[in-house]
Amino acid sequence: MKKIAAKILVTLLFLSGLSLLLYPFVANKWNNYRQEQLITTYDEAVAEQAEAGVIEYDVEKVQARNYNEELKPYVLPDSFANAARTEEADETYMSCLNLTGSGMMGYVQIPKINVKIPIFHTTEEEVLRTAAGHLEGSSLPVGGEGNHAVISAHRGLPSATLFTDLDRLEEGDYFFLYILDEILCYQVDRVTVAKPEDTTGLAAEDDRDLATLLTCTPYGVNSHRLLVRGQRVDYEEIEDIMAVAAGYSGPSLHTNYLLWVIVGLSVTGVFICGLIFYDRRQRVKAGAAGDSGKAPDAPEDARAAYPGAENGQEHGGGLTGGKQ
Repeated sequence: MKKIAAKILVTLLFLSGLSLLLYPFVANKWNNYRQEQLITTYDEAVAEQAEAGVIEYDVEKVQARNYNEELKPYVLPDSFANAARTEEADETYMSCLNLTGSGMMGYVQIPKINVKIPIFHTTEEEVLRTAAGHLEGSSLPVGGEGNHAVISAHRGLPSATLFTDLDRLEEGDYFFLYILDEILCYQVDRVTVAKPEDTTGLAAEDDRDLATLLTCTPYGVNSHRLLVRGQRVDYEEIEDIMAVAAGYSGPSLHTNYLLWVIVGLSVTGVFICGLIFYDRRQRVKAGAAGDSGKAPDAPEDARAAYPGAENGQEHGGGLTGGKQ
């Protein structure tokens, strides 16, 4: 009974460990699928409304640019501190670029790290768990000199990659914002690390069209903010994106969930093989010890020479049954 209970316990522990090992891989795959579906659904819904004449892109752009003008001078909060707030977002802000009524204003693509995720209004925690958020108080991402849009996402979530690999971007790399009927292309011109309360790196500049991707750093510590700023450059068709994407060298150690699954299963397999080998050695030792404690058997030739020995009879120079 004890052996059965032990086997059940070991099996349950193994399955629990396997579940923990597979969770990041499975959850990330699911989240990537969900993000792709959100983007596809958004594109289809916007295209249908545009064909039906419900959406007027020029009107939407004017509304967003007017909102940006009213923001100046900017007073920017820390996006992750802003995620914990409880008050409702400004209605005017929420109405801008909200074409489908879902709060999604577009999506961001970063070819170098193979990221393409939706952008929603605000940086509330509900948004940042699964997507990127636009930092309320920064410019809406519609381009134009004197504007500086800030897009924020988490780093290091076990269930979603998001901006985990953002630290791999360098000056000269590109990222793209898909907003309304435009693709805004930004070339990274500065990568900095700042304290959460220091938002000077997010300030707008009169003669420049800027956008910053923002996340926590260092990985797993999250005491500071990583700011990857880009300046708007001319966008030239999809071939440019494909050329930039060619520089993708695969996921980092932080986001290579399949690698960690393989490593974990390999370590588990080696451990199980070690236990089996140890158990067999112990059994062999126990068997050898049992054999050494037994009295040795009489030789076969002795038994053949004295067949009556097994019945307690003696064979000597005389008869064994007494006198006849």
